[in-house]
Amino acid sequence: MKQLFGIFFSLSILVWGASASASLIGDEVFLTCAQSSGSDHELCEGKGSMAATVDNAVEYPDYFNFENSLSIDVGAESVAVTFENGPFCGWFTCDGQGLLEFWLTDLDWVGMPSGLITGLNVVTNMTNVQTSYADHSIYFALPESRVDSSMFLTLNIVTSHGVSVPAPATNTIFALGLLGLIMRRRKQK
Repeated sequence: MKQLFGIFFSLSILVWGASASASLIGDEVFLTCAQSSGSDHELCEGKGSMAATVDNAVEYPDYFNFENSLSIDVGAESVAVTFENGPFCGWFTCDGQGLLEFWLTDLDWVGMPSGLITGLNVVTNMTNVQTSYADHSIYFALPESRVDSSMFLTLNIVTSHGVSVPAPATNTIFALGLLGLIMRRRKQK
């Protein structure tokens, strides 16, 4: 029974250490805005590339500084866009012809430095939203039309986990599991 428990404990540590997940928490990301209609506007293009470190707070609250019209929260594995007030006309036009475009760049996975974005699962109740992605960036565009507080957009990020480089803590856990297996084998001899 003790041997069985020792094997189970050692394998549990090895599996847990090998499956340590990556996260954006602690990573510095950058947000850039552009509008496809009209001329440049200081509330969008005028902000340039805005840096934020991902944590439990909203990284870009009230982005346009207009009654919480648009907030962007970067989570451990997703991006949430919310609108806390409304209804109001879109940001710069209200004819639905233009797009308000955002790029989130430099998305590097803490605990998995070689991880790449391989997809987006989009959850929204808005129409005509556009999305795309690259290895370390996400693009989303919102139509410049009427907006209200019931609207939302969530981008769940799909990453490659096959090429992960273990973090130092993962290596320590792996070493402890291996040490347990070695000690068990010596005890048997």
